[in-house]
Amino acid sequence: MADSTKFTRLFALYERFQNHGQLTISQMMSDYGINRRTANRDLNDLQDVGLALENRELPSGQKVWMLPARRRKINVEYNLTDLTALFMGRRLFDFLRGTLLEESLDKVYSSIEKRLQKAKDFTKAQDLAKKVHLISEGPKQLDEKHVESLDEVLTGLLGEHKIKFGYVDAHGKSRKEVVLLPYTLVAFRRGLYVLGKKDSTDDLRAYAIERIRNAEWLRGTSFSLPKDFDPEKYFENAFFMQTGKPRKVELIFSKTTEPFIKIRRFHHSQKRTKMRDGRIRLTLNVPAGEWDFEIVNFILSFHENVEVVSPPELRAAIKKKLQNALKQYR
Repeated sequence: MADSTKFTRLFALYERFQNHGQLTISQMMSDYGINRRTANRDLNDLQDVGLALENRELPSGQKVWMLPARRRKINVEYNLTDLTALFMGRRLFDFLRGTLLEESLDKVYSSIEKRLQKAKDFTKAQDLAKKVHLISEGPKQLDEKHVESLDEVLTGLLGEHKIKFGYVDAHGKSRKEVVLLPYTLVAFRRGLYVLGKKDSTDDLRAYAIERIRNAEWLRGTSFSLPKDFDPEKYFENAFFMQTGKPRKVELIFSKTTEPFIKIRRFHHSQKRTKMRDGRIRLTLNVPAGEWDFEIVNFILSFHENVEVVSPPELRAAIKKKLQNALKQYR
């Protein structure tokens, strides 16, 4: 049924957009009994009062209007346990400082504090910083240009728009411009990566946010996330973030590492056996070439407490790195 006044109609539209609504001009005309001119005027009025609407073109040629995902609201009731869980997540993602994601987390956290069902819960919430403390490795430092890149990436990711950017590899060399279909934002070791497919190719890979230069989401572009895409499956056989062809890796750890090794699951393929002399044999099926840095860094982190048995190329790579490191102390 059509709303009787412009005010109630605009309020209803505001609420629909805030709660994930997506509307075409035709839908607005049908739902509210208005003509095309009035529908366009309503959209302009909503934007004039600060509702940052955007649109994308459907295959039919019609435009569908929506609120960017980062600006939509979610209405949920919370308790102190919910707030504690969010607080822990907030601390885990403290490396987002200065970004839109940090701002959004702060808004959500403040909103939950205000919606706590019991007054005593709100009082207890003030002490969470004392009751929950997280220690983790140093975060990647995102400066202003990185924050701007992240903003463009998020806009493309959430709105399913292509993004364009320059990229600098791990050796500091600039690569040619990339046009990417952004699929997933990945958090790893207190850093952010965007996983996506290069436009017009099947090349799916992750790009570190801090290495992205001059990012922009491309207006007028759109894509649909493939129904068969699943980041869990993409990283299923990866070692941490290292993807590639898996190989059998055999490692032998000193017996002093047993308390640490026996409670850790480094990879779903791992098999652990205790040897007669107390040492631990660990086998994994993971990417393990000389340049597969994740497995190399993992092994080196155990210093003299691990030996690479196979594959021989990996053993040789580790030996070379240890010899090079020893040269620094001569």
